[in-house]
Amino acid sequence: MAEAMRAGDASAHFLNAIEPERAREARPEVDRFIEWLGEDQLMANLTGEQIGKYLRERVSDAFIDDEELVELDEETTTLLEPLRAFLAYASRLTFTEENLVPFLLLRDGGGGARGGAGAAAELGGGAYYVTLEGVASLEQEVEELKGRRPEIAELLRAAMADKDFRENAPLDAARDSQAHLEARIRMIEDQLRHAVIIDPETKHGRANVGSTVKVLNLEHDREQTFQLVSPSEVDPAGGKISVQSPIGLAVINHVPGDEVVVNAPAGQVRLRLVDVEG
Repeated sequence: MAEAMRAGDASAHFLNAIEPERAREARPEVDRFIEWLGEDQLMANLTGEQIGKYLRERVSDAFIDDEELVELDEETTTLLEPLRAFLAYASRLTFTEENLVPFLLLRDGGGGARGGAGAAAELGGGAYYVTLEGVASLEQEVEELKGRRPEIAELLRAAMADKDFRENAPLDAARDSQAHLEARIRMIEDQLRHAVIIDPETKHGRANVGSTVKVLNLEHDREQTFQLVSPSEVDPAGGKISVQSPIGLAVINHVPGDEVVVNAPAGQVRLRLVDVEG
């Protein structure tokens, strides 16, 4: 199920998620496409036909009689790279109903996998599986952290007013705070760059991020129900466990009826999946 997001908001989402230098390079081409499409166009309504129409207008020299495509040269492929990256990002975060990258007619397909092994392979194994709520939480946290930068800068300025740097505990503390702050910001931004929303259509009934899973402990004949979430969304009291936890790693990509072995710290535990929802 695609998220109801306007094209203008989606482009801002994409450009804010990638590295600043890459965003500066990508912005002109992405802005050109958004202007052509209309900022208020819902991404969920974007179609392959529209992508094809834009492509024919953008690189008309690559077509014969406005229909038959001549093989794209390297320069044209490079020109379309920002749009390819934007559409791939929109697909992974389910802003669009389907992966629209193939409609750019790139020779290698161009990516845009919507989940599972496809996204993992596309992102070099660095896919960060997360729910839509998890993405929103990460975005809120990174904005709050960036909002603390002036506070840390002021602490550094005040501490550096003391010229004796050899035994300046406030300066050391401010530098540590700055280092931890920037490290956390970099980590969250990297997670957002590699974020993959797995919707029910891509799961095909298999347990993954966002799924509510009921399992039966085969040794103790006891059932347990939990929701698989990304590491940033873990809430044991609310029944949310990490997809990277021992249980999460054991049940991921399995369907009801499958039996799995959990490599827990206290030893192995055998479970049977009873139900998977979402």
